[in-house]
Amino acid sequence: MSASAFSQTLNSITDTKLQVLSKQHGDFAAHRDKTVAQAERATDHREKIRILLEGINSWHANGGAEPVRDRPAVPIPIPTLAAPTADVCNISLFLNQARQDPSVGKSLLDRWEKKLTDIFRKETIKFEYAELFGKLLMQWVSGSGVRPARETMAKTTGDGIEMDDSYVASDFESIGRKEMHEQRAQFESIVFKPLDTDTGAIEEYLEDIFSSKEAQRQLTDCRGRLALFGKSLFDNPFTPETVKSTIRSLLGADLLSNEKRTTLQEFMRDKTVLGEVADVLNMHLFSLSSWSWQEEGVPVEMRRHLNGKYRIYMDEDIIQAIFLHFIGLKWSVEFKGIFTGFFNSRAWNTGAKPLPKGIIRKMQEQFNQRPEEYLPTYSIGSEKTVDQKRRRMQSEMFFMNQLPDDLDHTRSYDDDNEDDAEESDHQHTRATPVKTKQTLLRMVTTECLLNTTLHGKFTIVRSDFSWFGPGLSHTSLVTVLKFFGVPKIWIDFFQRFLNAPVKFSADGPTATVQTRRRGVPMSHSISDLLGEVLLFTMDFAVNQKTNGLFLYRIHDDFWLWDKDEERVATAWKEMTKFTKLVGLEFNKQKTGSSCIGDGTLHPSLPRGDIKWGFLKFHQTGKFMIDQSQVDLHITELKLQLSAAGKQSIFAWVTAYNKYVSSFFVNNFCFPTAHCFGQEHVNTVIETLERIHHAIFPEHHGSVTEYLADWIKRDFDITEIPEGWFYWPICMGGLEVKNPFIVANSVREELCKDPSWKLKEAFGAEEVQYTVAKDKWETGRGSDITRRERISVEMREFLSFEEFTGLREQRLTCWALTYKDLLCEPPSSRVLMTREIEAAMKDVSGGTGKLTGKGGISRKGWAKMNDYWRWVVAFYGPGMVDMWGGLEVVRPGQLPVGMVSFWRSRKIRWEQ
Repeated sequence: MSASAFSQTLNSITDTKLQVLSKQHGDFAAHRDKTVAQAERATDHREKIRILLEGINSWHANGGAEPVRDRPAVPIPIPTLAAPTADVCNISLFLNQARQDPSVGKSLLDRWEKKLTDIFRKETIKFEYAELFGKLLMQWVSGSGVRPARETMAKTTGDGIEMDDSYVASDFESIGRKEMHEQRAQFESIVFKPLDTDTGAIEEYLEDIFSSKEAQRQLTDCRGRLALFGKSLFDNPFTPETVKSTIRSLLGADLLSNEKRTTLQEFMRDKTVLGEVADVLNMHLFSLSSWSWQEEGVPVEMRRHLNGKYRIYMDEDIIQAIFLHFIGLKWSVEFKGIFTGFFNSRAWNTGAKPLPKGIIRKMQEQFNQRPEEYLPTYSIGSEKTVDQKRRRMQSEMFFMNQLPDDLDHTRSYDDDNEDDAEESDHQHTRATPVKTKQTLLRMVTTECLLNTTLHGKFTIVRSDFSWFGPGLSHTSLVTVLKFFGVPKIWIDFFQRFLNAPVKFSADGPTATVQTRRRGVPMSHSISDLLGEVLLFTMDFAVNQKTNGLFLYRIHDDFWLWDKDEERVATAWKEMTKFTKLVGLEFNKQKTGSSCIGDGTLHPSLPRGDIKWGFLKFHQTGKFMIDQSQVDLHITELKLQLSAAGKQSIFAWVTAYNKYVSSFFVNNFCFPTAHCFGQEHVNTVIETLERIHHAIFPEHHGSVTEYLADWIKRDFDITEIPEGWFYWPICMGGLEVKNPFIVANSVREELCKDPSWKLKEAFGAEEVQYTVAKDKWETGRGSDITRRERISVEMREFLSFEEFTGLREQRLTCWALTYKDLLCEPPSSRVLMTREIEAAMKDVSGGTGKLTGKGGISRKGWAKMNDYWRWVVAFYGPGMVDMWGGLEVVRPGQLPVGMVSFWRSRKIRWEQ
C-alpha cells in the first residue's frame, strides 16, 4: 500500500468513526430530552427518579455506557468512592424501599435526583468533547485548506549551515527567507570545488601519532580486521531480517520525507516485500564496483531547524537509501569495535599518574584496598574512584559516540528534541543526543567545582569546526581510510558516494546538476562514519601529546579541560595542527576558553565565550542563561506558532510542545542535576514565565487562556477545565506539555549551594582516615602475627597529606560526591488522593495502553512517571468533576489510529 493510499484509508476510517459518533450524539440528545421532559411532568418525586433511572438504563441497553442489567444480581464490593454505575445500581435498589418507607425524606430524594441528572450531564459533555476532538483532528489532517504541516528536527551531521538570527517575523516570505538564499549560495561555493590536502603530510602525521609499540600493535590488528571485514560483507548477503533491521534504524535518521517513511513502515509489515527488497539490495551489493548515483542527479532541499540552522538534505530513492544506510551501519559498527579496542588497550593513555609502591601497599594494608580494584581501567561493579567514573563516562557517553554499537542503533548529533522519535525499545536504552549534551554540561560544572575546590583552578576550551559537513576534504577522508587499511574496492565505493550529482528541488525541472567535490551528504550513516574515522585521529593525537587528556567530543563539537592550563594549551596546539593539516577551520563564533579560580588563561588558548544552547559559561564556574539568545528565539517562536496556527489547533500545539516544552527546556539543560543547584532552576522558571508573557501578552502569559479563546471563537465551546488542555490525546485532551511542571517538580529536591556537597566529602574523608588510623594503631581488626613481619616503614601510618593527595585516585567518598553532583534529583513526591485512586481504577485497559509507558492507566500511581503524576494530581479533581472520571471521551470513540499516524510524522519548520 502506498503512503498516500495508507493515509487515505486512515482518513476514511476516521470519517466513518466521526459520522457514527455524530449520530450517537444526536440519538442520545433526543433520548435525554425525552427522559428529562417525562421526569419533569411527574407529580411524585419517587416517580421522577424512576423515570430518570429507566432513561439511563434504556440508554445503556442501546449501546451507551455499562448497562445495569449486565451487572451481577448480587452486588459486588465497590470502592469507598463509588463510580457512577455503582450509584445507579444502589439507587435502583433503594428506590423500592423509598416507595414504602416514610422515613426516606426529600433531601435524600433530591440527592438521588441530582446524581442521576448529573449522569446525563456528564454523558452530554463526553459527546460534546468527543465531537470537538473529531473536528480538531479533521482540521489537523486537512490543514484547514492550507498546505500540510512542514515537519522535522535537526538530527545528524553533514550540511549544517549557520543562519543569521537577526531577522524578525516580518521578514518571512513564502518563497523563503533572504538568509536561506544567501546560505545556499555559500553552500554551493564550498561543496562543488575540491579541496586537495597534502596526502604525504597527513600520512607522516598519522605515522607519528601511532608510532608507539602498543599503537603499532593495535594498528596492525586494525588493518587485518578491516581487510577481512571488507571481504566478509560479500559473504553475508541481505536477508528479510537484515532489511527490516536496517529500515528500523533508517527511520530513526532524519533523511526521508514523511511519505517515504510511511512506505518504509509498510515494508516492515510485509515479509514478501522485505524478501523482494533484499533481492534488489543484493544485486547492488554484488555489483558494488559499478555502483553509482543516478545520472540525472539526486534532488536536494533546504530545511530550517529550531537551533537556527539551515541544512541540505538529499531526497534519494528508497532502495538506495536502505542500501547506503546498511553499508554505513556495517562499517560503523566494525570501526567502533576497532577504536574501542584502541581505547581499552595500553596504547590509550589513561592519564593516571603511577603511585609510589609504598603508598599502594599502605592503602592495601592500612585501608584494606585491593590495588587492582582502584585502577582507572577497572570496570567491574560500581566505580570506586573519581578517575574510574570519569573513564566510564568517557567510554559509554562520549568516545566515538556517533558510531553505533549494532545495526539497530542510530545516533544523531543535532537532535533538539527527544520525545518525537518512534524508536525501538533497544534504542531507548541508549543516551539520546540531548541527554549526551546535557551530561557533558553537568560534567563541566562538576569538574569545575571539583578542580577549583581541590586544586584551586580549572581551565576549559570549547570549539567546533566551521562548515564541517560541507567542508570535509575528500582527499583527507580517503587518506585516513587507506591508512587504517580499508580495502580498495570499498575506498572506490566511498569516493563515488562522496561525488554525488545533486540538483536543488526548488529550481524545478530545469535545475542544474552539479557533482559534489567536497563534504559529506547530510544525515547518512556513511557520512557519520567518514567524519568519525577522521576525527578519531585527532582524539588519539590529543591523548598521546598531552599524556592522557581526553577530548570530550560530540561529533565536531569538542570540549577539553584540566586543572593544568599547560596540558590544555598543548591539546589546543595539537588540535590546531590537525585542523590545518586536513583542511578544516575552527568556528570562531563557537570557540572560546576560560580559566576559573587562581590561575590565568594561557596566552595560546583562543579567546571567546563558552556557550551551549541558551547557556553561557560564567567566570563563577556556572552556566547562566543568555537572555539575549532567548529573545531571538521568542521572535522565531512567534513566527512558527503563527504559521502552525494557520493549519490547525493540533498543529499549533505540536509546534508549541516542540519549541517551548522541548527545545527551550532542553537547551536550558533540563532535566537538571545537583551540580547546578537551586539557583539555576529558579532562573529557568523565571525565563519560562517571561517567554509565556511575551508570546501571550493579551492572555496574562497563559497558554490555556489563549487556546480557550481560540476554541471559543472557532467551535463555540466555553468553560473548558484547564486539565483538558494538558490531558493525553488518547483520552480526549489536547496534550499540551507544561514546561513549568518539569522545573517545579524538582526545585525543592535540589540543594541551594552545590559546594555544600564538597564540604560533606571533606568531612567524610576525615572520618575515613581517623577510623582507619585508629584501627591500625590499636591493632583492632588486623592480623597481629602478620603485622609483626611488616617493615618499620609500613608500620608508620600513611600521613593525612598523602591520604588526601589520593582523592581522585583512591577515595570512594569523593567518587560518591562526584556521582551525586552529576545525578538528576528525584521529583518531589506527589500524593494520590482516594478520589484519584478510584478514578484511575476506572480507566479502560485500551486507553491505558495508548498513554504509553509511564502514562495514565489503571496500573496505578507507582507505574506513572513523575510528569503524569503531577498532571493528574494537579488537574485530576477538576477532570473528575467535569467528566465523572479521567477519560474525557469513551474508549473506541476516538480515531486513535489517525492520531498515532499524524503524530509520528516529522515536523518541518517554516522556511
